[in-house]
Amino acid sequence: MELNEAREIINSVDEKMAELFEQRMEAVKKIAEYKSERGLPIEDRERELSLIDSMSTVIKDEEIRPFYVNFLQDTMDVSKSYQRKLLDGIRVACAEEKFSDGRPASEIIFPDGNITTFEKFEDAYKSVEKGESDVAVLPLENDDSGEVGKVYDLIFSGSLHVNNIKAIEMDGSTTRYAVLSRSENEKDLNGDNEAFLIMFTVKDEVGGLAKAINLVSAYGYNMRVLRSRPMKDLPWHYYFYAEMEGKRSQGSRERITRGLNAACPIVKIAGHFTEDNGIIDGGSLK
Repeated sequence: MELNEAREIINSVDEKMAELFEQRMEAVKKIAEYKSERGLPIEDRERELSLIDSMSTVIKDEEIRPFYVNFLQDTMDVSKSYQRKLLDGIRVACAEEKFSDGRPASEIIFPDGNITTFEKFEDAYKSVEKGESDVAVLPLENDDSGEVGKVYDLIFSGSLHVNNIKAIEMDGSTTRYAVLSRSENEKDLNGDNEAFLIMFTVKDEVGGLAKAINLVSAYGYNMRVLRSRPMKDLPWHYYFYAEMEGKRSQGSRERITRGLNAACPIVKIAGHFTEDNGIIDGGSLK
């Protein structure tokens, strides 16, 4: 093959790739909009690795396959840079209440965000409900002081969805923060496992809570977190907060919700979320 002929082929391929690149970045823009509405992180390393693993097998030539892997990773890095540009200025609400300053955590989760600190968790939560902020970053629990009941109550009574949870360590103490938004994360998240929050009440009868727990087990889910909170309008009555995890299957969440609805007076899906396995080192508070 002559040099000029090879260059003409490359030029032709590059023109087609440029057109496809524009199409790809248009799709990336839609993904950025989706993530902005739900407060989801830009980077999804699990999906990246899965995509690289599946797409690399398309290349039959083993000699050039490693270079294609590099090409895929570079392309995804460009996409993430574009998403960061699009998400610059996302309005983040946090609070400084009960020895918890949410600003450092918000800066870690949304480094390019426009962060507003409120005096109370409720004020930060309501700013998202009203549309004044895009997402709220609120603490769920701390490894020293335990759960943050006020935030649990807001999730139970309010309309926002938990779409992401991150554990952040500062000054030797680790806090799990929930990212809440008005829009719910879609159920077809990546990977084989799924996790979601469910809040429910039980009938005032012998074995009421046991029935609910048995239903969770029957559908193959692990209830990795279960907490009770008093209901303000009903003395000596409680609601339960549970974090479920299990293997993804068609309609599994709908089936367990129907099952709990039959046994529990109130059932609320509070979020279908992603959570990093690791703990983010936030350093020291200044």
